[in-house]
Amino acid sequence: MNTFTKVVLKGCAGLMVGIVGSVSCLAIDYQPGDWVPLPPETGVLMGYYEFGTRNEYNNTITGTAKNNTHLDSNIGVARYLYYNEVFHHPYVLDFIVPFGALTHGEINGKNLGSASGLGDPIVSAGFWFINEPKQRRYLSAADFLTLPLGTYDNQKAINLGGNRWQNDVQLDFTQGFLNKFTIDVSGDWIYYWNNTDFGAAHGTLSQDSTFSAYVWLSYDIRSVLRTQLPANVSIGYAGTFGGIQKLDGINTGQKTGEEQIRFTYSQFVTPAWQFLISVNHDVVVSGQFKQDFGLVLRVTRLF
Repeated sequence: MNTFTKVVLKGCAGLMVGIVGSVSCLAIDYQPGDWVPLPPETGVLMGYYEFGTRNEYNNTITGTAKNNTHLDSNIGVARYLYYNEVFHHPYVLDFIVPFGALTHGEINGKNLGSASGLGDPIVSAGFWFINEPKQRRYLSAADFLTLPLGTYDNQKAINLGGNRWQNDVQLDFTQGFLNKFTIDVSGDWIYYWNNTDFGAAHGTLSQDSTFSAYVWLSYDIRSVLRTQLPANVSIGYAGTFGGIQKLDGINTGQKTGEEQIRFTYSQFVTPAWQFLISVNHDVVVSGQFKQDFGLVLRVTRLF
């Protein structure tokens, strides 16, 4: 039992603010080992808490704002996963509901207000084309559909809901090597439908596709902790590219450009309970807020 599919939260990549307004800050992300399947007929309940703080904002047209610029996020996620097999290949069904608040928003002293409530729910299905536990080798693909059901107010500068559909197709490869090491590599493509009720003028917000790449390198520390239950430390990189946003056909200067480093510690404390803590920092961003510090806490229960 290694772990499960995807986390939800990605440092508010693509958050719409300022004169442009709002879009969901919730995206799809994952932690090391998430694409190793669990046994058939396994159910998983997961709860997350994500905190992020930002003190810098970049717009590709107007430049970077650092003075009197800030945004905090406190986001929770409830999710359920179900694993089974079809044609002797594992699959997983995934249901995700984010909620929480964005607070202390400002750019160059201009108050953006705050937002709270539900984020846009996500439904997903994943399938493993290669499942070779003895070789510690796995190849999988998944589709994540974001439903426009989250809290949204076109009069607000920031929102938890995006008021638009979104689809993410992801391909993942996991390989163990040298006994204690594992590498996870993933790439995805996100397509966005239009938000046709954007801002007080009810404009149309469109966005180009986003492309993302993730790499995790993990080390098994069971021998250090003197336990037989899985425990790992990991270092990772995440990059998102593209996602240029336009309002009624005019470039807003906002996009999904972000490169981030990450560190994660995870451990099963019993065969059914796992705890995870992950910290992250944006190295460079383009067209959005730069996250100075991010924290993810995750609790998982298998049954």
